[in-house]
Amino acid sequence: MLWLLLGTTASATAAGPWMPVHGPRPPADSLRREPERLVASVLAVGLGTFGAHRIYLGTRPGVPILYGITFGGFGILPLLDLGHLLFTKDLEPYRDNRQVFMWAKPRKPTTAP
Repeated sequence: MLWLLLGTTASATAAGPWMPVHGPRPPADSLRREPERLVASVLAVGLGTFGAHRIYLGTRPGVPILYGITFGGFGILPLLDLGHLLFTKDLEPYRDNRQVFMWAKPRKPTTAP
C-alpha cells in the first residue's frame, strides 16, 4: 500500500516472472501526446482572462500580461479566441503567434517610397 502512495515502481507478476500483468505498454511518445485543441479550449474557458491558452500555444510575454491587466479585454478576447480554437480547421496560425489578436492577419511591413 505504501508503494502506491510513494509512486515507486513495484512489479507484480500473475503467472510467472516473465508475464506482464497489465499487458504491453504503449510507446512513451504516444503517452505524451495530448489533444492540443481540447487543452487550449479548456484553458481559454477556465483561465482565458489571464491568457493561459495563449501561453500554452506559445506567444510573446507581453500578450498574457495585457490579458491579465485588462482581464482578457473585459472577457471578450477569450471568447473570440475560443471560437477560433473550436471552429478553425488548422491551429498552425495560432501557434507561436505574437499578436494580441491571434486571429488577425499580420501586417505587411511598410516600405519607404
